[in-house]
Amino acid sequence: MTGPENYRDAVAILTGESCDYGCPHTGCAHEMAYLARAQVHATLALTVAVVAGTSMNRADRAEWAGAIGDGAP
Repeated sequence: MTGPENYRDAVAILTGESCDYGCPHTGCAHEMAYLARAQVHATLALTVAVVAGTSMNRADRAEWAGAIGDGAP
């Protein structure tokens, strides 16, 4: 999984998923598991971005720009 893919997954988890069990309150264990998954994906995305740093090629920069919705190459 690439950095941008991890970033997209983190965003998707945070914006699209909620407790599947219909808990009546926020902060249930299920919601905390979603947040933990999102954090893992975000950490992996950040790690890839830091390691690639300024040596990223044009295609990789374009993939990141698409993932974050920037559109800049």
